[in-house]
Amino acid sequence: MLKTNPDVGFKLAGQRMGLRLRKVRQQQGQSLDALAVKVGVNKLTLGKIERGEGNPTLSVIWKIANGLGVPFSSLLGQDMPPQVSRFTQQADMSSPDGQFLAHAMTNMQEQCTFDVQIARIEAGNHYQSEAHAEGVVELVCLIEGQIVVEVDGDHYTLEPLDCLRFCADQAHSYFNPGQTEAVFHCIIAYRQMSSDKAHSY
Repeated sequence: MLKTNPDVGFKLAGQRMGLRLRKVRQQQGQSLDALAVKVGVNKLTLGKIERGEGNPTLSVIWKIANGLGVPFSSLLGQDMPPQVSRFTQQADMSSPDGQFLAHAMTNMQEQCTFDVQIARIEAGNHYQSEAHAEGVVELVCLIEGQIVVEVDGDHYTLEPLDCLRFCADQAHSYFNPGQTEAVFHCIIAYRQMSSDKAHSY
């Protein structure tokens, strides 16, 4: 089973998110008030995140990335040259109940068109994802355990090393029917758009 230190990962996510959020928001000329209205996240919450005091959940990070029009992982990375991504050094994110964890394994910049995550879901648990923006595609590759992916009412059962590709601009969810944690790669591809709306989720 993959090991990580959630306290370190969540703290790292909060710190990186704050720095990147402020930088990208200011580059785009958006005020906290305007961004709060645009993404549906309270201004006070956004302010705490920018100061590195927040611990944003996956859904909040998705909303902010969508509002800014940047890849999900660009809000969790650092400005640096290419380097090896070590699992133990990645920013951690979770669902509100903490049963679904995602680790951003890439440090993609705003102009990039995909993200790579390692996701984990505890045995017997379910994670519901909101529909992403039109044109977004997900590729789920199971590493270990069992997982059932539901896409628009249809169910797809994956065994280790199986992959599923689907259009993610519709409701989808992940369920672990097994007795052990499920671990999978989640590659998220974004449609190439015009420069004023480079990416959306």
